[in-house]
Amino acid sequence: MSSVDFRGHPLFPPGFNSPTRFEADVFDCEVWGSIPSDIEGNFYRMQCDFEYRPPMNEWMTGFNGDGHLSRFRFKNGHVDYRGRYVKTERIMAERHARRRLFGVYRNRFTDDPSVAHINRSAANTHMYWHGGKLYTLKEDSLPYIVDPQSLQTLGDWDFDGQWTSDTMSAHPKIDPVTGEMIAYGYMAKGYLTKDVSACVVSPEGKVTRQWWFQAPYLGIMHDQAITQKHILIPLVARTTSLERLKKGLPMWDWDGSLPTMIAVIPRDGDSKDIRWFKGPSRNTLHFLNATDRGHKITMELPTSSGERDPSQIRRWTFNLNSKKDTFEEEVVSTTPGFLPRMDDRFLSLDYRYAFLSSNDPSIHPDVRRAPALAHMGRFMSNVLQRLDVRTGKIDQCPVDTVVSLQEAMFVPRKNSTAEGDGYVVAVASNYESTSSDLVIADAQRMEEGVIATVKLPFRLRSGTHGNWYPQSVLPPVRDEFGASI
Repeated sequence: MSSVDFRGHPLFPPGFNSPTRFEADVFDCEVWGSIPSDIEGNFYRMQCDFEYRPPMNEWMTGFNGDGHLSRFRFKNGHVDYRGRYVKTERIMAERHARRRLFGVYRNRFTDDPSVAHINRSAANTHMYWHGGKLYTLKEDSLPYIVDPQSLQTLGDWDFDGQWTSDTMSAHPKIDPVTGEMIAYGYMAKGYLTKDVSACVVSPEGKVTRQWWFQAPYLGIMHDQAITQKHILIPLVARTTSLERLKKGLPMWDWDGSLPTMIAVIPRDGDSKDIRWFKGPSRNTLHFLNATDRGHKITMELPTSSGERDPSQIRRWTFNLNSKKDTFEEEVVSTTPGFLPRMDDRFLSLDYRYAFLSSNDPSIHPDVRRAPALAHMGRFMSNVLQRLDVRTGKIDQCPVDTVVSLQEAMFVPRKNSTAEGDGYVVAVASNYESTSSDLVIADAQRMEEGVIATVKLPFRLRSGTHGNWYPQSVLPPVRDEFGASI
């Protein structure tokens, strides 16, 4: 592949924000500290990377990059790393042409005419293991399937023709009680339509239930929450229009005049039973958890009051017995952090803990060792936190003062069942070495600090999302002779 010089490109200054443009394997990564032997399984994480220079457009977003999947495999205190691009139809078309063919973010009017009829998905947002398949997801299209060990791309997937929506969100949820996957797609009947489709997928990967409905306005529906009785899909005031796209702009723009709308779908009901609640315009994309509480539903999430305000963890309460179509809101914690995660074994159930990468303004970066951190300010995540959503209490783990953390992920201790019994892991951008680390903390002893750091001899770009899967739920790992390892 011919080299591309990103130096001088205003969107890609030198450092962590520039593309990596390579795939890698690292056997038995260097580890500082000691990895507990009861961490056994695979941590997958996705990043948006670019093989070819995107348009010189000030509205460009890094989320328009190609999907690049990483796997950290843990066993017996050792870690092996593998990173591969998802070989989408999009990236293969550009490789064949040896140039960039796709324009600004989710705007088909800015693409090269030669790719007008191919799958535009970058498969760059999330990954989920379900029904014996590892899905890589982007919400504007259907998923791609990737081999969980080799990371070889196996092709796109429509659930053997059962998935009738044009799209599938990057944020399905796995019900820990039934093993079902709850998933949905918006713009489900075509580009810029207000149609939404929600589905239940059996543990075997069969679509068993579907709801069709329309959104009140054309806005982003990026994530969802589930309870044992309901599905909640918020509609957020990031909107788009045909006129906007024909001007060459990326898909979304903030419109603070619109309310936040939440579709509450009874899991045992029909489309006619869907109820919409509304509240103040809130800037939010990702949600923590929701729980049935009698005739009420509570939902915790990071959200802010405007486009640029710091996020807070808030609780929305929906009274299903009330004739009012509004929800109540309260602040759980003012700690900043827009990508909180939880112990997914308690998804949809009564729970207590959230885990997040956050910013503690009292901890200052070591700019002598890493001058590039001098201007990071509140955009630098310098602590791992465990938040008690019942009491607001925070337990905190500081990290090295030359790193900025990405999304935190909870990893259950092998054979444990208690909520929060395990570890918190996060990829960290090390601005002193310009390489990436994976830091590990004990979720029940956060104040003791990082217990192990997995060192990579290169940098990863900022990640979108990750997931943890124990080796017991995945196919056996085999060596070159076919033996299980």
